[in-house]
Amino acid sequence: MIMIATVIRTGSGNMLVRDSENDQEVLVFTRDFQSFSPGDRVRITYNGAMTRSIPPQITAISIEKVQHPTPPNNSRPSEFRATVIQRRNNSLLVRDITNNRQVHVNYGYAHHFCPRQQIIVKYDTIKMSNPVEVNATDITPVC
Repeated sequence: MIMIATVIRTGSGNMLVRDSENDQEVLVFTRDFQSFSPGDRVRITYNGAMTRSIPPQITAISIEKVQHPTPPNNSRPSEFRATVIQRRNNSLLVRDITNNRQVHVNYGYAHHFCPRQQIIVKYDTIKMSNPVEVNATDITPVC
C-alpha cells in the first residue's frame, strides 16, 4: 500500500505523519527517520497492516520525498468558508468550517478582517504544508 503524507515530527526510529487522504495522524516506524523534516511531503510504502491504536501505527517498507506536489483533485473547490482565528501581516490563520482544519491564508488585505469573523476564501494555489497554505484571490465577509 502507498500513503502520501506530510511529516509532523520525527523521533527515534519513527515519525508522525498526517495522511493526506483522510487527514489522520499515523505513527510510522522507519530507520530512515533522520532523512526527513517536519513539513516534508512523503510517499510511504507499507504492507497494508495498520494498528487500531491512537494514532494508528504502520511499519514502512520504503519512504521517499515527494519532489513535486500532488496535482490538485479537480473536484476540490476553489473556495471554502472559514472563521478567522488570527490576523498576521498580509495573512490570516483561519479554521475551515467544513473540515475543522486550520489554514494559513496569504492575502494582501488581511488587515481588513478580525478574529472570529466568518469569511469565504477564494484561492488559486494551495500548498500542502502543516497547516495547509493557500494564496487567496478574494475574501468575502459572511453577514
